Amino acid sequence: MTKSSWLVDGMENGDVFFASPSLQWRSRGLQDAVRSHVPATATAVKGLFEEARSKGHAEPVMFGLVPFDPSLKASFTIPSQVAFTPSVHGVSAHAQPNGHKPSVLNRRPVPAPEVYGDMVRKALDLYAAGGVSKIVLSRALDVELDTPLNYEYLLLDLLRRNAHGYTFAVPIWSDEATGERPAAVMLGASPELLVRREGDQVFINPLAGSIPRHADPAEDKARKEGLAISEKDLREHGYVVRDIVRILKEHCDELEVPDGPSVIGTDALWHLSTFITGRLKNPETTALDLACALHPTPAICGFPTATAFQHIKELEPFEREYFAGLVGWQRESGDGEWALTLRCARYDGDRTLRLYAGAGTVAGSDPESEIRETATKMETFMRAIA
Repeated sequence: MTKSSWLVDGMENGDVFFASPSLQWRSRGLQDAVRSHVPATATAVKGLFEEARSKGHAEPVMFGLVPFDPSLKASFTIPSQVAFTPSVHGVSAHAQPNGHKPSVLNRRPVPAPEVYGDMVRKALDLYAAGGVSKIVLSRALDVELDTPLNYEYLLLDLLRRNAHGYTFAVPIWSDEATGERPAAVMLGASPELLVRREGDQVFINPLAGSIPRHADPAEDKARKEGLAISEKDLREHGYVVRDIVRILKEHCDELEVPDGPSVIGTDALWHLSTFITGRLKNPETTALDLACALHPTPAICGFPTATAFQHIKELEPFEREYFAGLVGWQRESGDGEWALTLRCARYDGDRTLRLYAGAGTVAGSDPESEIRETATKMETFMRAIA
């Protein structure tokens, strides 16, 4: 395999790249593109496709980012020039562009790790008081580089590390942005599909409960087997699956839900995974409609969702914005894929990034373990960028 098998050459700020295990998309340039910073409503999305048609887009495809807080505005792009091909399985060690990775000039945790540990302890107090069973707590890392990112280098590295995930570079538009330059770009390699729609069939793959992998094969195998029987992780996973199934029953006539989770791996973590399939009651329900009905799930928020959401607002010292939101694509027909915006960073298009990571906490969680888990998740991205 050569690097040209991936559609990452010549990437610039504002171009779109999105790769799932089966398909990759790439746009080039912003001429005649439809760009919008609007709520992720069915009416708004319909209007964007109508605008694209009016500009002569024969088969418009929309790419977008929906914030963690669904009451905030989403960012959508319908490019005039977009290509797609099957994804490539496996990225050769030799599939590297010319050039070098930037060096890190400065890195600042938000908040400091010990403060994040205190956030987990406050969550444990909330569990003891009752009313909430799970809260997903996140932290960030602000990074300054000596040179701008090489998109081709970064995306190939992420594709190598997460070959079966969802790798993306999607522009962020804002009301303040002017001209052709996006306000920022969301970059990442998410392991988690929220919704894929193909006609009236839908596929959902929640992940919850994880453990870092180990370089020693025997220890790595032991960790995988331990995760599969971990009471704490199975309980956390159960909150997510039960809530997702509850919502899916409102939208699907048929549902196939495994009796229990399997264990899947990325380069850095083992995850508990449940792959759910369903058939829509209303074939007019789009992939984004269903994704928004599910969002935010207990996987990235907590349980009960509304209560956990409020505690996150009180405990986390920063706004998540598009982190732990939705990222994906959709055709005018409603078919598409929406993943959770995880293992990611907000890139200003020059030399500054904010990396994000979160961990699900429940009664019995260990603050030091959650600090290590979030560090492991951010390290995946750090190794790719510098």
